[in-house]
Amino acid sequence: MEDSDGWAFTLTLSDYTLILNALHYYKKVDKRGNFAEFDDEAINQLRDKLAEQLVWDNTGLNKFIPKPS
Repeated sequence: MEDSDGWAFTLTLSDYTLILNALHYYKKVDKRGNFAEFDDEAINQLRDKLAEQLVWDNTGLNKFIPKPS
């Protein structure tokens, strides 16, 4: 996938699953210093942004299931 700034990357479904699991467990650890700003809400927003950009915008899923609003 490439955006208008020229960034290109390839993620497999396995990669995406690993990232989602890491975000889920990151919510449960004690965060210190600059990492304290990443609260549950920020992590959930990142999870939702990833799902929207990587799944809904790049698959035919929306043909079968309406995109949540």
